Amino acid sequence: MNIYKNSVCLLFGLFFLLTINACQSGRQEKSDNPVIESNYKPEAPINDAERLKSFEQQASAFYKEHGGVDADTYKKQLSSKECEAEVLPLQHVPYSAYAFYRRFRKSVLMMGKMYKCGHCPEDHISTASAFMISEDGVCATNYHVFKSYDPSKPNDYITFFVMDYEQNIYPVVEVLAASKHDDLAIFRIDTKGQKVPALSLGQEQGPGEAIHLISHPDHRFYTYTQGHIDRKYFKPGSKKIRQSISAEFAKGSSGAPVMDKCGNVVGVVAGTQNIYYDQEGNVYQSTIKEIIPVSRLKELIVLHD
Repeated sequence: MNIYKNSVCLLFGLFFLLTINACQSGRQEKSDNPVIESNYKPEAPINDAERLKSFEQQASAFYKEHGGVDADTYKKQLSSKECEAEVLPLQHVPYSAYAFYRRFRKSVLMMGKMYKCGHCPEDHISTASAFMISEDGVCATNYHVFKSYDPSKPNDYITFFVMDYEQNIYPVVEVLAASKHDDLAIFRIDTKGQKVPALSLGQEQGPGEAIHLISHPDHRFYTYTQGHIDRKYFKPGSKKIRQSISAEFAKGSSGAPVMDKCGNVVGVVAGTQNIYYDQEGNVYQSTIKEIIPVSRLKELIVLHD
């Protein structure tokens, strides 16, 4: 009987020690892999119309006083194939939910093409997306954002500005490097010597990996979506490397950063392609949301960590 009791006590003791070790191991694992969190406190809603109006008014006033780089100059600069940039080191701590949005929206830009509508004397802004990749004002967007230049159209654009989340505007002073093949462009804004919050360039991710996106779909500024990478492929009929993702975006999202859970850029939004059941395009089935892998962006940059 005593042997039985001793055996039970021994087994219970072993179970207790294993339980304690497991808890300590779990706490250690959590400690080694922290997640940056932020409790949501209700914010003022984004007023899209007012934000766009502010962008147009600030950009117009700046241009009237200081001028800006003309569209022809941007077009010529798109031939540059490589540039230097002092990028930030890779980030390793993940962010949760609202903390992610609050932190990384500061590095996402409204890309503003100034143009005349031909029907009034006012300056207007057509928006796309962009993001900062160095603290001294080097940014990235799509090639086609700059290339949309047609002198025969009445709304031919005049120059470019960007506006950040805090509604500060900066003139785009130079296209540093670009690739028509990859639909990417690197450009510089004038920050007046001030450091700006930038994103780190991460590693290309594979199918199934989680991704996060902040962009400006159809004047819905600073919209957050999330999903995963679907696959990597050649764009039909070309040798252009693309990936597709499940996170939602739309026109106006061109040039936005696709990020991992730590906020490292893993891709750049490119565009969408609709799939229809019939050749006439009468029966819509789904939309392919294309991005450009970050590895293609890195090809344009001489990295200085």
